[in-house]
Amino acid sequence: MKKFLILSVVISILCFAGQVWAAEFDNLGTSGAQFLKLDVDARVVGLGGANAAVTRGAMALYYNPAGIANMDENSLAISYTDWIADIKYNYLAYARPLSGFGNIGVYVAVLTMDDMERTTLEEPEGTGEMFGANSWVVGISNAHQLTDRFSFGITAKYIREKISELSSSSIAFDVGSIYYTGFRTLRIAMSTRNFGTDTQFDGTELETTYDHDNDPRTTEVEIRMNTQSHPLPLSFRLGVAYDFELGEESKLMATMDGYNTRDRGQQGSMGFEYGWRDQLFLRVGYKMRADEEGIAVGGGYDFEIPGFGTMGINYAWADLGRLENAHRFSLLLNF
Repeated sequence: MKKFLILSVVISILCFAGQVWAAEFDNLGTSGAQFLKLDVDARVVGLGGANAAVTRGAMALYYNPAGIANMDENSLAISYTDWIADIKYNYLAYARPLSGFGNIGVYVAVLTMDDMERTTLEEPEGTGEMFGANSWVVGISNAHQLTDRFSFGITAKYIREKISELSSSSIAFDVGSIYYTGFRTLRIAMSTRNFGTDTQFDGTELETTYDHDNDPRTTEVEIRMNTQSHPLPLSFRLGVAYDFELGEESKLMATMDGYNTRDRGQQGSMGFEYGWRDQLFLRVGYKMRADEEGIAVGGGYDFEIPGFGTMGINYAWADLGRLENAHRFSLLLNF
């Protein structure tokens, strides 16, 4: 019965991933805080974005907070993403066990870019005035190992975006779970991300004057423009992962995610990770139904720091089609 249930779940996910190819685009461009869709973990990128059932340590805070539930040591994660158009996305996270309160963690992710020159209808080539833009999110998580097979986690986070003198902010929550089925190494995970308040830009640059009749004898009227609010990119993800033993010193992990985002519809990710002696890793992954993203490759190396802990260094390269490519570097330290 248990094997039948597990097989049914796996088949359901495979069918979901298959439907990704035929689904139509819905609600494109209707969500705010798009930077929340970017990956931070080079290991996840190398697996094509599949993350629900494989994220570990402090990296899991960004994807599935249940991933820190079975930790028995401190974890520190750092990542750097060289994105398109000179955009940078950096991530810093820390997680630790806390007796009687499950495991806790905190993270911050910051997106930055170079300053840009302001343009207007009157001066489309630029006014000479520069302005900047950035986005960031900070979250705090709590996770519990409810049974020897099932873990659950939740994250509360604050999101803020700024462009020139306009800014927006919102509160959101992530929840996730991981279930070890008992059938060898098969695990099933679910996560819901970015459930929260709408974003809406506000600031002094919305205050201006308006000449309603173009008559120089009348006084201009002071007005304040309104901006439209947008929901966060709410998403639901279901994933599986399984390890194939290839010998005493090597194994192959296969993972697949199916997910649905409010403004993007159904998508899928799949990836493979070959590990040798649990030290050297090679990865390849693919994103289904992505505008420009597709194949990704990466690798990593885990090693022990005597008397302190273990460190994992990961790199991933992703093909972005007409947008060329992106490089990610991440580091995970357990101590």
